[in-house]
Amino acid sequence: MKLYRMTLTLESAFGTPLVGDTLFGQVCWGIRHRFAESKLTELLATYTENRPFLVLSDAFPTGYIPLPTVPSLLWAQGDETDRKALKKKKWLAISDLEKPFADWQKLAKADSELTDFGQCVELQAHNQINRATATTSGDGFAPYMTRQTWYGNAKTQQIQLDIYALLDESKFSAEQLKQVLQDIGTFGYGRDASIGLGKFSVTEMATVGEWPRSEFSNAFITLANCCPMNNDFVAEKSFYQLITRFGRHGDAYALKGQPFKKPIILAKAGALLTPKAFTPRDFVGNGLDNISTLGKEIVHQGYAPVIPVQVDFTTLSSNKGEQ
Repeated sequence: MKLYRMTLTLESAFGTPLVGDTLFGQVCWGIRHRFAESKLTELLATYTENRPFLVLSDAFPTGYIPLPTVPSLLWAQGDETDRKALKKKKWLAISDLEKPFADWQKLAKADSELTDFGQCVELQAHNQINRATATTSGDGFAPYMTRQTWYGNAKTQQIQLDIYALLDESKFSAEQLKQVLQDIGTFGYGRDASIGLGKFSVTEMATVGEWPRSEFSNAFITLANCCPMNNDFVAEKSFYQLITRFGRHGDAYALKGQPFKKPIILAKAGALLTPKAFTPRDFVGNGLDNISTLGKEIVHQGYAPVIPVQVDFTTLSSNKGEQ
C-alpha cells in the first residue's frame, strides 16, 4: 500500500472530531454516491480479511504526530516535573522521530505551544422547529445546546491539519480518493453538516514514502483508533487508552429505523504496540463487521497506520510495580 499525506484546510467549526474511523465511514458513503454501490461492494470484499483498500489516520497538526501513551518509566527525566503540564504535551514533531524514544516526552509540545493551533469547544444554542408549520411547537420555546469545536486560535483563522492515508492503488486511485474527500469537505463532515459544520477543502495530497525506521525497531505507534485483537502483541509491552465507539448509521441507513450501531471498544490513536516478532508493516488491527443489525455489509475501520519505533523496555523490567 502507498502512504499519502493529505492536508485539509478547515473552513468551519466541527460537530464531530476528525478521526480516521469516522472519516472512513463517510468515505465509503462518498464512494457509493460518486462511483456507485457496486464499486463500494467491490472495494470492501476483502476488507475484513486483513486486505483493506484504504486505512485513514486521525487528523493531526501539520508536521506532528501524537505522543505515544506509555508509562512514565519509559521517558527520560526532563526539567518539567509537573504531571499536569506533562499530560498536555501530546504532539511530537515528525522531525524528532529519529531521536531516542526516551527523549520524546521532553521534545513534545502542548496545544498552546504550537503556532496557530488550538481547539475551542463552545456550546451552540438551537430551538426545536415543527417542520410542518415552520414554527416552534408546543409551548413555543424549546431550546437545546450542542457542542461544536473550532480548530485554531480564532474563529476567523483557517487552519490546516494532516491526515495520512494508506491506499491500495490497484483498487482505488489517489485521484479518486482526493475527489471523494473533497466531496465530503464540500457537503460537510460529521454531525450537523446540514447546518454548516464540518466544511474543509483538500489543499494538498503528497506521497510520504516510508517513515524513519531503525534496524532495531521493535514496536509500532498507531495513528488512528484500532482493534489490536489477535495481532500477536506482547501485553506487557503494549500500552493504550481505550475508547468506546457508540456509532451511528450514516446517510440512507440513518432512516431505516435503527440509527445506532453496536458499541465497540478500540485502542485510541497513539497506542504503543509491541509484536512478539517484529516485521515491518504498514498497518495493524482488524476490519470489523457484525456491528449492525441492518446488514452484514456494514463495516468499521479497526485498522490504523503505524510508525515503527525502537523502545528500550529494560526500565520496565527493572522497576516492576512502579509507574
